[in-house]
Amino acid sequence: MTAEQIELVKRLLPTSLGSSEARERIAADILRQSVWSARMEDVRYLARVREVCAAVAGGEYGLADARMRLTRALAAMGHDAANASGIQDPASIRRINLVVRTRTEMAANAARINAQDESTVYAVPAWELLRFGQRRVPRDWPARWAAAGDAVGWVGASRDYDTMVALKDSPIWAALGNGAGGYKDTLGNPYPPFAFSSGMAWAGVLRRDCIRMGLIGPHDRPGVPAKVGVAPDGDELSEAVQRTGFDVARGLQ
Repeated sequence: MTAEQIELVKRLLPTSLGSSEARERIAADILRQSVWSARMEDVRYLARVREVCAAVAGGEYGLADARMRLTRALAAMGHDAANASGIQDPASIRRINLVVRTRTEMAANAARINAQDESTVYAVPAWELLRFGQRRVPRDWPARWAAAGDAVGWVGASRDYDTMVALKDSPIWAALGNGAGGYKDTLGNPYPPFAFSSGMAWAGVLRRDCIRMGLIGPHDRPGVPAKVGVAPDGDELSEAVQRTGFDVARGLQ
């Protein structure tokens, strides 16, 4: 599936919960497979977010067009962008930009993982976590890398914090997304973005470089990363309810 298709098949999850509450109370796989926004209970707006982000993911238009369309949708709901009070306000430019960028990056990287097969991981066995967007106060990603590596015993991952490289099927990616080390701003994804507005993304690492780094041997055939779910089905919902005690099935549209 393409990134655009992945975004379109996601279910709508209206919620009164804030971001941290949602991550604590709702299973990461359900959040990953849903269209939701902190303290946004209007299903019509979430449907518009899904439509707009799918169009951005498909290259139909860019961030500025997406922002215009979502600002209009919010204005119809009574949210005035001119008087937005900060990122907590759904009509603020920062909030809209964050929603669109986060959703489209997640869809693109979910599609990227699901496109992997034996031939792609043989030629390009690993990813490197690199900064692609500058931040005024950047997070300490080498420290997060160290915490995630320790949590999984450095399986398939480099201990070199200056070059954060790991095989595509390494458990370090899930550990990063789950906030290993006690980080609370993560998204629960085994792929970028691992945290809101991080500015970090993946670059492929060629086979010869993985051999040089000692991640694989000359004759090794690296494993293919597990596929990620893109839309919750009945079994996933039932299991999530049992695991979290939060009946997300009632909210999903």
